Amino acid sequence: MLRLTIALCVSVFLTLLPACGASIGVAVASGGFLVDGGMVAGNATLFDGSRLETLAASSELRLSGGVQFRLAPGSRGQVFHDKLVLEQGLGEWDRLAGYQVEALGLRVLPGEAAASGRVAVTPERRLQALASAGSLRVTTGDGTVVALLVPGNALEFSPQAVTGAQAPFRMTGCLERHNGRLILRDPLTGVVEEVRGERLDREVGRMVEVTATVIPGAKPVEGALEVIQVSQFRRVAGECAVPPAPAAKPAAPPPQKPAPVPPSAPKPAGVPKAGGMSSGAKAVIAGVVVGGAGAGAYVLLKTQKDENKGTISR
Repeated sequence: MLRLTIALCVSVFLTLLPACGASIGVAVASGGFLVDGGMVAGNATLFDGSRLETLAASSELRLSGGVQFRLAPGSRGQVFHDKLVLEQGLGEWDRLAGYQVEALGLRVLPGEAAASGRVAVTPERRLQALASAGSLRVTTGDGTVVALLVPGNALEFSPQAVTGAQAPFRMTGCLERHNGRLILRDPLTGVVEEVRGERLDREVGRMVEVTATVIPGAKPVEGALEVIQVSQFRRVAGECAVPPAPAAKPAAPPPQKPAPVPPSAPKPAGVPKAGGMSSGAKAVIAGVVVGGAGAGAYVLLKTQKDENKGTISR
């Protein structure tokens, strides 16, 4: 009987042991919410891997290291010491400080400690990201960069398939020459890649769509993320965001009386605006379709901070 009692005690201890880990922070809300499936009111201690679901009220996560993350009503995710896995809804943060958000197989990371922004998983299973302050980087699970967001920039991501770093991908951008090498600059996502391939020299200054693979271990030119090998390309409509270098100017003539300035000639019809692709354009990088987030996007919905709790509401 004594041996049976000891065995039962050991079994119970081992079962409860994972729940005795160190706390990684607390969750605070003005109403009820769920933590690991149980109803909580007011606040709750969070552990590595805790599942949190907000109900009618938003909740603020105050994590060790100074990270503060807010979840809007109707949001759900799993909280870890170094990341939040967002499953549904909208999240907002200030000063992410190395913390990252994962959703739908993609990762959103801060470009600097003071970066802030919003991330949302839409009902259509798309990821939307907005950089409020500082820059954000969106990557696939293997680290392939699919977008660089600057403050005020919001994009929508639709992962199409799980692809490795060596899988071919498509990218559209302006082909430029930089420090003696060729780079492809995507005006929609902000991604810059050094490109290698045949017959690319003649396309400098044009918008092209390429199919390429990453060259492992190759060091890219300054300003580029990676070096990619282009297997095929085609020209696409649009103008490069960066104009070609101006031709050398002739020597200035002696000073003369200025002539009347003629009126500027009207621009020909049908010429696309400078800046590359329009806001409605799509890019495909590493199996992820990237497009602009419209005015009705989840991540752009107006949020209000409660003066007492500092939480967000929708």
